[in-house]
Amino acid sequence: MRIQHVTPILVKRYLNENTRKRTVFLRGKSGIGKSDVVKQTSELLADHIKDWRGVVDLRLAQMDPTDLRGIPYVTEGRTGWAKPDFLPSSGSGILFLDEITSAPPAVQAAAYQLTLTPADFGIPDTWMIIAAGNRKSDRGVTFNLAAPLQNRMCDITVDTTLDDFLNYAITQDIAPEILSFLRDRPDMLHKFDGGNNIQAFPSPRSWFAVSDVLELDVPVQDRIEMIKGDVGEEAALMFETHLRIWETMPRIDDILKGKPVAMPNELNVKYCVAMGLAVRVTNENFDNAWKFLENMSGDIQTLVMKLAHKRDRKIAQCPAFSKWAIANAGAFSNV
Repeated sequence: MRIQHVTPILVKRYLNENTRKRTVFLRGKSGIGKSDVVKQTSELLADHIKDWRGVVDLRLAQMDPTDLRGIPYVTEGRTGWAKPDFLPSSGSGILFLDEITSAPPAVQAAAYQLTLTPADFGIPDTWMIIAAGNRKSDRGVTFNLAAPLQNRMCDITVDTTLDDFLNYAITQDIAPEILSFLRDRPDMLHKFDGGNNIQAFPSPRSWFAVSDVLELDVPVQDRIEMIKGDVGEEAALMFETHLRIWETMPRIDDILKGKPVAMPNELNVKYCVAMGLAVRVTNENFDNAWKFLENMSGDIQTLVMKLAHKRDRKIAQCPAFSKWAIANAGAFSNV
């Protein structure tokens, strides 16, 4: 399942009392946004559910079985369990069991009881349990899930596409240089060779880290080394080459201010400009952006319009945008 489809499903499962009771297991490659999906689900539900407490995030790979079960104590000749205070006991929310496939079998056994009878742990039925983990093929530290545990969960394999990433990243203030690079090299969105010498590799998560690096005022060579540390040498060198294109392309600020700007001839430079506009355009400067965009191909116009509208819905109020949307209803219907 594409990861952009997961959040609406999780929201619907929570709102149904029966499906809320069954734990959902999100299985997929490292760094594709499984944790972000859980956070997005929580943010959507927070607007509609009374006494919403958000996400309680438990990293099972870092826990012992007693961390979940609690500490035994004796009172009046009977043994009880002192429940851990990090487990929810009131309100509503999502209990997120992350890294479940990296947890040792003994911890998985404790998690099995937690998913089977959460009430025994004092967890109200207004909480939904979601688990996440990697596949064995991802070459992380993984243990096979016990059959009874896996059978207690709705096991959903998730993956991401470039469109999924662009639609999400455009709303998160990611650097436009990254969007244009991945538009040109979609194979670098997530690339993991699974060899024995595992080092940094590109993933949606690590590209967000690169976006933060681009905000630093550091020498070029230092920047390259830091980017290597986030996405690996191959992707870093390719991306650095791509950054040189940005140094020669028209200034986005000049376009948005309505200054005369020559249209670049190279297609890759045009796409760089397109991504820069998609990230920066607003309803206040849209008319200036459109004066430049209307001389570009329909594919590039559609790309900018979709991403810009995804980032800022107010753009739809601009007359030029409305006129384009009506003329291109087929393309815009997929936004």
